[in-house]
Amino acid sequence: MHGKIMSGNADYLEKALAVGVINEDFDPMIPPATGEEYIQRVVLEASKCEDVLVASVDKSRFKEQTVNIDVSIKEPPLITPSIEWQQCQVADFSSVRQNLAKYRSMGIFKPSISLPARKDEAGWYLLCFGSETEPVESGASNGGVPPLLSILLSMNQPLVHEVLEYHVEWLEEKSSLSVQQGQWLYSLLACLELPLLPETCSLLRTLARECSRLRVSLKSVDHPSLAPLTLIICLVANYFRQMDLADTVLLQ
Repeated sequence: MHGKIMSGNADYLEKALAVGVINEDFDPMIPPATGEEYIQRVVLEASKCEDVLVASVDKSRFKEQTVNIDVSIKEPPLITPSIEWQQCQVADFSSVRQNLAKYRSMGIFKPSISLPARKDEAGWYLLCFGSETEPVESGASNGGVPPLLSILLSMNQPLVHEVLEYHVEWLEEKSSLSVQQGQWLYSLLACLELPLLPETCSLLRTLARECSRLRVSLKSVDHPSLAPLTLIICLVANYFRQMDLADTVLLQ
C-alpha cells in the first residue's frame, strides 16, 4: 500500500514498506522483536528529525585561500629568440640532464660543504648568494656558493623542488636576475625528474611568468639579464612542454 507517512515536506514521500499504526505506548528503547517493530522504530526516529539539517562550522579555523590566475605576460620581448637558438638551448639542456642522470646512477654523493635543512630558507639564501638580507642584482657577486655538482647530486627531488620554490619567491622580490640565481635556476631545472608533479608544473609556470615580467622591464638589448631570462622561458616552455608560455613554439 502507498500512502502519506508524515506531514509537511514529507507529504510527497511514499512508503516503501507497509508500516502499521505506532501505538502511543511504543518504547523505542526496547530492542525490536520483529521486522515490523524495527521499521516502526525507524519511522519514529525519522519523524523527530528536522527537514533540513545545517552543520555548525567554526569558520575561524579555516584559512583564506588565494586563487592564482594563470595570466601570462604577452608583451613582446626586446629580441625574439630564433627557433634555431631555442632548439640549440633545448638540446644542450637535454645533454646536461643526461650527464647528471649518468653521474647520479653511479651512487650516493655527499656534498663538499654542509647544506642547510630543507625548510631553512634563510640558510639557502645565504648559501646561494652569500648574503642574508641584501638582494643580489644582475652582475653582482657577494661570494655565494655556485651549484656545484656534488651539491646537485646529493639533493633529492623534494629538496630540489623546495629550493627551486625559494628561488621563484626570491625572484618575485627582485628587479633583475643575478648571475648566481641564473646559475642556480638552470641547475635546479636540470635536476627535475620527469614526469613533473602538478605542483612542480605550476611552479615552473610561475617561474616563466616572473622571468617574462622581469624581461619586459629591461630597457636595453645589452642588459646582462636578457639572455638568461629568455633561456629560462625557453626551457620551461619548450623542454617542460608549457607551450603557451613560449616566445615562439618549436616545431616538434
